[in-house]
Amino acid sequence: MKITIQFILLIFCLINTTLFAQTQSVGYIDRGDSIRFVFGDEETIIVGKTKINLSSRRGDIKQVNIAGEFNDWNNKNAHFELSKINGRQYAITLSKNVLGKKGEIKQFKFVLNHTYWIEPPDYAVNKITGKDGNTNLYIKL
Repeated sequence: MKITIQFILLIFCLINTTLFAQTQSVGYIDRGDSIRFVFGDEETIIVGKTKINLSSRRGDIKQVNIAGEFNDWNNKNAHFELSKINGRQYAITLSKNVLGKKGEIKQFKFVLNHTYWIEPPDYAVNKITGKDGNTNLYIKL
């Protein structure tokens, strides 16, 4: 069996891509002194135990909020409402000072239309089970 360098490189790239896809933080970008929360890149989401094809339901989304330990899990707080930035994504950038103190870990979830709490995807490395038994995303400030 003859193994070429191209074949080895292809396998290496596939392994790295698979590992990366399974080990990424979800829902935010750390910008140093602020956090940019981002929702909408997903093709499917989970609400409760129901898997929803987001691609065919984007028109149903009227509002996206973040709720978490930094706002007492208030899913209707206008200061934590994401803005639509394109046909798919919603985002908001918040100062880390608003979210908590340096080094703290804060749990959060995205909430659609003030009602539908989005479960973290399986591949998210920044998911944690809270004291109440719910699985949430988290950020480290």
